[in-house]
Amino acid sequence: MARIDGKYEELGELSRQGDETLLAVKSDQGEALRLGWFDVSTPAARASFHRYRAALRDLSPAGLADVVARPGAYYSLWKPVEGALLADFLASGTKDEEAVDALGELAQKLARHGYALSDAEIVMQGNTPIVARLAPLERSTEEVASLNAPLLAQLSNGKVRRRREKRPRRRLTIWGVLPGLLFLAGAGYLGVQAAQIYLNPPVSSVPSVAGQDAQSAASTLVKAGYRVTFARGEEADARLGSVIGQDPEAGSSLHTGRLVTLTVNDPPPLTVPRVEDLSLDQARSALAEAQLRLGDVTTVDGGATNTEKGRIVAQLPPAGTTIARGQRVRVLVSSGIQARQTWLPDLGGMTFEQARDFVRNAGLVVTRVVQQTSDKPESTVLAQDPKPYAKVDAGTPVVLTIAKAAVAAPATPVPELPLPPQPRPVTPSDAAPSEQPSTPADETSTPDTATTPDEASTPSTTPTETSTPDTATTSAETSTPDATPPAEATTPDTTAPSDTAPSTNDTPDAAVDSAPTRAVQLDYTFPTTLPEGTVQIVVTDADGERALDFSQPSSAVAGARAEGEVTVRGDATFSVRVDGTEVGTFTR
Repeated sequence: MARIDGKYEELGELSRQGDETLLAVKSDQGEALRLGWFDVSTPAARASFHRYRAALRDLSPAGLADVVARPGAYYSLWKPVEGALLADFLASGTKDEEAVDALGELAQKLARHGYALSDAEIVMQGNTPIVARLAPLERSTEEVASLNAPLLAQLSNGKVRRRREKRPRRRLTIWGVLPGLLFLAGAGYLGVQAAQIYLNPPVSSVPSVAGQDAQSAASTLVKAGYRVTFARGEEADARLGSVIGQDPEAGSSLHTGRLVTLTVNDPPPLTVPRVEDLSLDQARSALAEAQLRLGDVTTVDGGATNTEKGRIVAQLPPAGTTIARGQRVRVLVSSGIQARQTWLPDLGGMTFEQARDFVRNAGLVVTRVVQQTSDKPESTVLAQDPKPYAKVDAGTPVVLTIAKAAVAAPATPVPELPLPPQPRPVTPSDAAPSEQPSTPADETSTPDTATTPDEASTPSTTPTETSTPDTATTSAETSTPDATPPAEATTPDTTAPSDTAPSTNDTPDAAVDSAPTRAVQLDYTFPTTLPEGTVQIVVTDADGERALDFSQPSSAVAGARAEGEVTVRGDATFSVRVDGTEVGTFTR
């Protein structure tokens, strides 16, 4: 079986009248109930149900168990009430006066809300009429009077049993009767006047209060002598809290003291859409579609959130908040991303590498290096631009002036001079042949063996023998050099060039000057996860380090592709930096 509102099990349909379908249901406790389900699909139906609910709250029927009004669930719940049916009571021959009076009062109470006795299921519990159920009908005052007339006529027909109290018989005198008579006469007169006013109050025209706010409209009707109750409704073009309907309508003739129901424009709350990162025109359109309005616009710096100029940084109330229709949403709009300020200390006296590290840490880029002759150590920083401690924007180019030597190294290195042959020390073996005559051939061969390169480079380790040379040996040795110089003179020609040949790495200035100028094609795709800041591309080649003409916020280039032609000298290394911090390199 189907369940209604997750609480009641539907047993079957009893009847259908207008927007109400009366169903037989059973609660979770097993109690048999009747449930009046309302089809509320239009603002008019919703206003009608709220008027019906207001009448139930004022009448407080004994059979009413609950009345629910929320989106998707509008119903009244009725419990069984025991008692004699009203039709049986009216058909009885004799009626108690107390019951007749109670029915008359109930008829007047129902009429104030636009209901006749026939619109209610009434049972009699003794002399007390009980409302077991009230149908959701809306009738005019004339229609209610027409329907009540036959039932009230039945009350007056037949016998009415009056209560009589037994009082002790007293002896009356004129003085004892006169005050009572006067009192009764006055009470009778006042009673007649009161009954006249109550049963037939003066009739006046209901004033028009449509379009006024609820409180002002209620004050106007109260001053005119009417009672006021409110019901909720919805109308797109009306102000919140204004009256969009009244019952009875304006200009109707109505007895004073009667009830006038005012329908107030009170639509359900709306959800605020997200307008952050949108332009003002886009935000205004999005709010208009949600039946909201754009409120105050405040301009703020977009650097903290990295938001482009003209885009919304924040909104109040935030997205997802529930507010009433027509309310305003305030926004903060970015004035643009302001460049970050930085500065450099005094770099004078530092080496070029130290100064370059300081520049990078400050978020700047060395774009040019100027060499100047100085007596200071080579590559020492002599001057800088910007000046020390001057505030500049991040990414500003920096020019460094460094020292170079006053005398340049020779372009072609001078080879080393050849070394003379090492003197051969005298040994005992050389002194022995001097005691005997020797042939010229023997003397000539002696210098050749004594002047070989191996012997010339390995001096003797016997100094005791050379300290006491023989005189004959000395004269013989002094004559031998005549044959040795030609052989020794050829030695430097074959060994010196290979030992002293200069390397090209010893002349960096000449290598840099000879580096060719070439054009390279730049083709680079930026990472999608760049940190926030200003992105620059720096190239390092034979001319030093310099920044390319490229400076964009990271949010604008993340995942994008950079293309172009760049002129460099020699090998070139490209560095991608965000506020001076290197995030990637590539070589071309």
